[in-house]
Amino acid sequence: MQYNPPFGSADPNGPYVDRSTPGATAGSRVPAKAIEHPQREIMAVIAAGGLTPSPGDLTQLLQAIQQLISAATGGGDTSNFVLMPQARARLPIYPEVLRTDGMIPVVSPSAGQVRVPAGIDFLHRGIFTVTTVQTDFAVAASKTYHLRWSPAGGYVLKDLADPAYNAGVLAEANALFDSGYDDMLIARVVTSPGNVPTITNLVNKARLFDAILVNENFTRTSSASAGGNWVAPFSAISLNWARTPKVTGRASRIGYNGELPHVPEEPALLLAGSSTDSSGTASAVLSRYVLQPIATIDLNDPSQSRTFGMQLSANLMA
Repeated sequence: MQYNPPFGSADPNGPYVDRSTPGATAGSRVPAKAIEHPQREIMAVIAAGGLTPSPGDLTQLLQAIQQLISAATGGGDTSNFVLMPQARARLPIYPEVLRTDGMIPVVSPSAGQVRVPAGIDFLHRGIFTVTTVQTDFAVAASKTYHLRWSPAGGYVLKDLADPAYNAGVLAEANALFDSGYDDMLIARVVTSPGNVPTITNLVNKARLFDAILVNENFTRTSSASAGGNWVAPFSAISLNWARTPKVTGRASRIGYNGELPHVPEEPALLLAGSSTDSSGTASAVLSRYVLQPIATIDLNDPSQSRTFGMQLSANLMA
């Protein structure tokens, strides 16, 4: 069916107007097909829905649509049905790559080039399957890029130096660049002066979670002039998630050697921020790429060497 304008309209999409005696406006002349065609369209739906047309029931078009939905889905209360476009706009679910590692394996086939491979499935809004198609991008030397996907724009390579993408000149690891419901961060691409890309593929799952339990030994040499507080940075833990995690955790002292006139306090764990002792300042690191917390502990007696075993227990969620 197509729109049927009034007789005499030069515009194929021209509107109908009412007669206005005070304004000396003639009402639109209605062609027969403007009345007949909508009725034929509606009757076709009613017939397809298995209903008998009735002049006394003005809900038959709605009933027919519900019948057709019920027949296509196997039945049920049609008021509970959600169409795919509605689901893709409403469900608050992050993208999920349907691989064990949760990554789309982006590669660089040659210098100056980045490739999204074909045949990788991921879910948009937890319900709609998207399969990657091979897509190649040219890159420039000494640049940092984000490779992204969205339902509206497909695959795009965003230059961090582009003010249209990064108007606030934010750090590359800023959480504002994380994957969103409709804007998936697939990978970070950093090119060398020779235009050789280094690609960090990122984990995209609807729920990201990890439980970490790490034991490490730390040694602090004696320093009679040092204060009692001691900063111990744990080793970096690689994440490479598409979203910056929220972290809860604690540090525990699990052993030490050296004579102690007083028992040291239990260490405090810093997941963000920095702390300072006589040897300098250490900063905890938390981003979508890495977790490196620091523990601070009061040794009570700074004049002796200390070797401590410490345990990091942390839960990460995004």
